[in-house]
Amino acid sequence: MSTEEFCTHLTELHSKSLLNDNDTFLFDCDGVLWNFPQIFTGAIELLNYLTAQGKRLFFVTNNSTKTQDDYAKRFNDIGYNAKPEQIICTAWLTAQYLKSIKFAGKCFVLGMQSMKHELEREGITICGGIGADPLAPDANAVNTNQLEFDKDVDCVISALDLHISYIKILKAATYLNRPNVLFLATNDDASLPQSDETVMPGAGSILSSIVTASCRSPTILGKPHAPMFDAIRLAFPDVDPKRTVMIGDRVETDIAFGNRQGATTLLVFSGATSEKYLNTLKQQAEKHAIERDLLPNFCVK
Repeated sequence: MSTEEFCTHLTELHSKSLLNDNDTFLFDCDGVLWNFPQIFTGAIELLNYLTAQGKRLFFVTNNSTKTQDDYAKRFNDIGYNAKPEQIICTAWLTAQYLKSIKFAGKCFVLGMQSMKHELEREGITICGGIGADPLAPDANAVNTNQLEFDKDVDCVISALDLHISYIKILKAATYLNRPNVLFLATNDDASLPQSDETVMPGAGSILSSIVTASCRSPTILGKPHAPMFDAIRLAFPDVDPKRTVMIGDRVETDIAFGNRQGATTLLVFSGATSEKYLNTLKQQAEKHAIERDLLPNFCVK
């Protein structure tokens, strides 16, 4: 298949076709609808229009620092009446994944309060990891005899944790040294969206240190991996990927996710991926240097 069939610049005719041929629209948030607190011009109007046309909308985000309720409130505050069940965030996704496998053990969680909220809402027990766990300021060694480990931990979850520390990584790796302990990660994004020159390490940066220390590979739940779409299909069985559009700004997560699930993909140039970078990827795909699942069906400025 030629790459000429990818990266088509969206026209009004294409837009009408996408509207007529699809029932479900999946939106990434950061870089697509907003660069918070800036809401992109026309974004809320588009969401309200699609809803008025009877389309089903979901918001799929790798952000684990907010709950479904947090996101629903944000949408309502900016003019779109979102229901919590429309929010497919990785804190919720992690809880749903554990529920789907009938997990009944304890979890050590590197993450924020949002992870605690979504997990405990499904009756999942957390035994450490949330909040600060630092060494004393004058410490230059770790006395492992003074560390407490729960013998009943059955799962380690790695998410974005602004309180990450050496002790947390140590505990996670130690639990994972037990071969029967499940290892989950919300996502492996290296960095977070940022509008200035600051580099904000993402959940993937934390995950890499745990993977290296434990010599274990996790099941990754967020985009571009299948469990996120599996959770949508489990909650909403009538969602048909062949009548679904995935709209995102990152080819490595949003576009690869949509393509791998059989959806139509639309890349917007308002976020992480520039038109120049997309053209480079297209050239590399022609030479078979990269997988074509990084290439969107359509793109738009």
